[in-house]
Amino acid sequence: MSIQRPQLLVEAADDVEDDDAEMEMTRAQIVYAQMHARGKHWPKTIGIVEIVAGFILVLLGALEVFIIPMIESKDGLDLIILDKRNCYGVGLIAGFVMVITGSTALRATMSQRNTTVYRFFNLTILSVLVYTGLTIFLIVAYAKGWTAPDKYPADSHMREVHMFVTIFMVLGLMFAISALVQYFDVICCGRDGQDPLWRHWVGCLCPCCPRGGPERWRRLSFDYSYQEELNNRSEPI
Repeated sequence: MSIQRPQLLVEAADDVEDDDAEMEMTRAQIVYAQMHARGKHWPKTIGIVEIVAGFILVLLGALEVFIIPMIESKDGLDLIILDKRNCYGVGLIAGFVMVITGSTALRATMSQRNTTVYRFFNLTILSVLVYTGLTIFLIVAYAKGWTAPDKYPADSHMREVHMFVTIFMVLGLMFAISALVQYFDVICCGRDGQDPLWRHWVGCLCPCCPRGGPERWRRLSFDYSYQEELNNRSEPI
């Protein structure tokens, strides 16, 4: 009995080491699955660029909406202008959307959590839709002559500011499209048999449209077995 007991302890220790090795392999598989779904690169650079462009757009939008009107007002009236001359403050709207999207990109880079990564993907889709719509709106406004030189007072600088708003609006659209192209396979195609995000959007906006079978309704970065393994563990990755 005294000889068998140490042998049993050695076998038990070997089993524990094997379990630990299997667990480490499982953890490596989970990390690989997450990184495979997110892409090769974190959106740090594009997040910084979007935040800078968004802040510039917010500043330009504030200039043409209430800063310049307050400076140029002589009778204390019309301190806030939202009309055809500044296209109803499109610079402010576009700037806030770009700042939020860029901040989410940096947050996803720092936290490296799937929830923030999904949020960045969704905001990327939203920013492309918003900037496409606002750019078309600016084109229509220019075509109808809303921002013609004779629409502004002679000593006003609002038209020059609005020209910069238009330039940065086009740049913002390019940044949004570049983010969409960089993560195109995840957002528009999905990976490893997963449903792409646009199909989830269609399912949310139009419940009558089929959203795919329940087995495919999974997170982008996890195979279902990996997700179950992660949920059963209390240790963070």
